[in-house]
Amino acid sequence: MSPPSDAPILDRLLAVAEEAAVLALEHWERGVSVTHKEGGLGQALTEADLAVSRLMHARFGPRLIEEETVDRLGYGRAERLLSEDRWTFVGDPIDGTKPYAAGLASWGTMMAACRSGWPRAGVMSLPAWFDDRADPFAVRRAADQRGLLLAAVDGVAYWAPTRAGRRERELQRLQRPDRLTHHVGWLPVAAQRYTLDYEQGFFPWSESSAVSDAALLALGRIDATCLNHMLWDAAAILPVLEALGFGLYRWPDLAPPPTRLLDLFDRTFSGHDALWLVCRDLAAARALARAVRSSGPERRDSPD
Repeated sequence: MSPPSDAPILDRLLAVAEEAAVLALEHWERGVSVTHKEGGLGQALTEADLAVSRLMHARFGPRLIEEETVDRLGYGRAERLLSEDRWTFVGDPIDGTKPYAAGLASWGTMMAACRSGWPRAGVMSLPAWFDDRADPFAVRRAADQRGLLLAAVDGVAYWAPTRAGRRERELQRLQRPDRLTHHVGWLPVAAQRYTLDYEQGFFPWSESSAVSDAALLALGRIDATCLNHMLWDAAAILPVLEALGFGLYRWPDLAPPPTRLLDLFDRTFSGHDALWLVCRDLAAARALARAVRSSGPERRDSPD
């Protein structure tokens, strides 16, 4: 099944996502060196991140907001771009740089097309998502890497397998699995600020990146997750999860999300000071909210 013919914006995202995946795999096969931003150990950076950043700028032009150059762009300019009724692109060159550099599966490239304040189409490419855990010594060449592509436009989600970063088949319609696993995405930022009460029947799961966390949710491997990362981590994820029927609920009061994407984040494009639950409905959000506790000095329990 192909997306509707009136969605050329998705074709544009898909083309760049494939280029980015191929480029990232080429760098990975040659070997990458890891540095850290601002001298800390929390934010890793490789030459591949910068190469994919340059590719995104070449393909999307001046209406691009992406992780590696957002400081030069500034909040005010980003706010103006996102508010306009013209396509503005938000990209994350490599989400999960640490697993990427380590040769693990849980990394990917993400890009979204936004208009009038909200992401309307998104693509997540996980070029090495297939992980043969039965053979711990297997090392695949870039050309043999099998992956997953997730996309959404016009409220419909799609998927396709990839090899060497490129689609092996046409996009297929993706439906949300109905099974429950009783596991929830619990990425490091949430784990630093909150605790999860296991006695409420939820168990944390994390594969170290926002893109892999969203893929687990879209494929029914986890039941819910939390969103409190950065603008470029969320923009491509939201169209896919919304198309699958997931909603955003603010912890602890379960308020609905704002009408502008940027209002989920502060002026440094960070969502670390808020916690949004990504759940299939209000009842599921209410149950998860009861299991979340603030680990800070001002403890705030979720409502009954």
